[in-house]
Amino acid sequence: MTLFDLAKKNIRHNFVHYFLYFASMIFSIMIYFTFLVLSKDPSVVERIDKSTKLSTAFSTSSIILLIFVAIFILYSNNFFTRKRKKEIGLYSLLGLRKKEIGRMLFYENFLMGLGALVVGILAGTLLSKIFVTILLNLINIENIGGFAFSWDAVIQTSIVFLIITLFTSFSGYRIIYRTTLLDLFHSEAKREKSPKPSFILALLSLLLIALGYTIAGQPLESKGSIWIKLGLPVGALVILASVIIGTALFITFFLPYLLAKLRNNKKLFYKGSNIISTSQLTFRISSNAKTLIVISILSATTLSVIGTISSIYYQANKSAGTTAPSSFEYVIPKDAKTNNTILKTAESDPEHPVEFKEESTYYIVKAKETDPDFIEYSINEGFPVISESDYNELVKKQETPENIVQLKDNQAQMVLSFTYDERSRNQMVGEKYTLASPGSPTVQIKSVVQDSPLGNVQGLLVMTDKQVAQIATDKNIPSVNLESISIKNPKKAQELNEKLQAVVPKDSMLLSYTATYQEIITVTGVLLFIGMFIGFVFLAATGSIIYFKQLTEAYNDIGTFDILQKIGLNRKDIRKTLAKQLLVVFLIPLVIGILHSSFALIGLSHMLALDLTMPVIISTGIYTLMYIVYYFLTLNSYTNIVVGKK
Repeated sequence: MTLFDLAKKNIRHNFVHYFLYFASMIFSIMIYFTFLVLSKDPSVVERIDKSTKLSTAFSTSSIILLIFVAIFILYSNNFFTRKRKKEIGLYSLLGLRKKEIGRMLFYENFLMGLGALVVGILAGTLLSKIFVTILLNLINIENIGGFAFSWDAVIQTSIVFLIITLFTSFSGYRIIYRTTLLDLFHSEAKREKSPKPSFILALLSLLLIALGYTIAGQPLESKGSIWIKLGLPVGALVILASVIIGTALFITFFLPYLLAKLRNNKKLFYKGSNIISTSQLTFRISSNAKTLIVISILSATTLSVIGTISSIYYQANKSAGTTAPSSFEYVIPKDAKTNNTILKTAESDPEHPVEFKEESTYYIVKAKETDPDFIEYSINEGFPVISESDYNELVKKQETPENIVQLKDNQAQMVLSFTYDERSRNQMVGEKYTLASPGSPTVQIKSVVQDSPLGNVQGLLVMTDKQVAQIATDKNIPSVNLESISIKNPKKAQELNEKLQAVVPKDSMLLSYTATYQEIITVTGVLLFIGMFIGFVFLAATGSIIYFKQLTEAYNDIGTFDILQKIGLNRKDIRKTLAKQLLVVFLIPLVIGILHSSFALIGLSHMLALDLTMPVIISTGIYTLMYIVYYFLTLNSYTNIVVGKK
């Protein structure tokens, strides 16, 4: 029998143990291949690039994905190689040289990698249409026809994963050559030392995490906010440092300290099988401490990123409505014939009938005071002033009655953009401005609101009809006439938008809700698509790493559980004991990740003024569900290893 035949036989007999590693490799290759195909398909890239240049996002994400997958495969391969040290030692005793053993392991690894590559590319090809459909639905684009197969993607994927396979094989070679025969046989007997429980470090871990949570949970506009005192960059760094260090100390010292206290509670410790599960749990946490720390932090990062992107995507409609409050808005051209053509074009689509048309006029009026701190332009160049009746009529038709204003003489309302928080807006209330217009009226800011009904105009000053009529008598004050048009279902009005783009003069500054929404939904949709799949790959990888680690310990614990069976514990008792231990191992990174990401998203919601609740609940729910699947898979495999199948 040749070494190659022996490698094939080993794979067949050990495929149950290799399966999850093999499946994770297939999944990783499939996603990587799909990203490459998407980035190279001209029909997809052309449609995305109509809104913004996002084709590079696929290339960048494929590099990030590749790095992560490479680390995961190397990590997993090292687990399998170390688990088989006793087997390698037996081969050495039978007369095989280390070079021949290395070749045999290389053949195994190469065959596994080749099989995963073929299956992954085939699966990616078959499922690519589904992925494209998901992407196009996310970015509000009609489904396209055939999806081109890319040989470039096949070649690039093959080369990349061939390099990864060679590197993991070299890593296995190194382990064999650097390990003595004695170490090969006694590697399973080596146990990591549990850290001594420390009350001070355990307390410090809670204080550091509490510090990060406290800063993240504070509203930006509150007077005593630490965010304001530290500044956003410094505050973010303090949160990151305190939470990461706190997490490491929490897992390394607080949990062992808590378990030590539980062991000292005689009533609880000697109840049922707790004496077994508590003792083993202490070792299990300490031996997995580094893995749990890394996975906890990465879980928090993944959930935070996916939660943020999905929240921005979820609120794309609101964001587009803020930027473009009407379906179409433009400066009315002086040529009446051109304007009639524009209006007829807007009314030409029966699928998107016009709901209202409203003409508004504002005047550019200079002021004598210095510039305030919270508007986007120099007031010496002029305030955009609109009459109370024009403003109220427009907000009524836009179905935002809460924005209707009632003013008295010499009162005004300032309408700022949505980028200002409540504290900043309130600072302008009570400000007085003397306008350079007939009668030099002095107006006092009664209120400051956000979300202008005119998308092209920010810092809008709403004044009484009487004062605006007086301003209009001065022919030297420039005026601008705007047309606001609302249509039914503007999200799907791409063709109508293109027709209007063709007939509206460039100097009329056409502002389209359709175009704005499409740009926002394209950017956030592509980012959500990328984040979603990278997140799933990460979850598959981290779940597999915990699975591999626990199975390695399962083979080491066969003797221990054999003794427990002999003293009277049945399969049900052992499974119950294992369920408690493994539940803690899986819950630690999951709960810590959810808590960290929740407070991170609270801080982001304050900064972005977004409601992140629903998207975060959905993404966290999916993440938790997949972890539950890994938990039961690990529990079943662990039980079958230590007590055998039924």
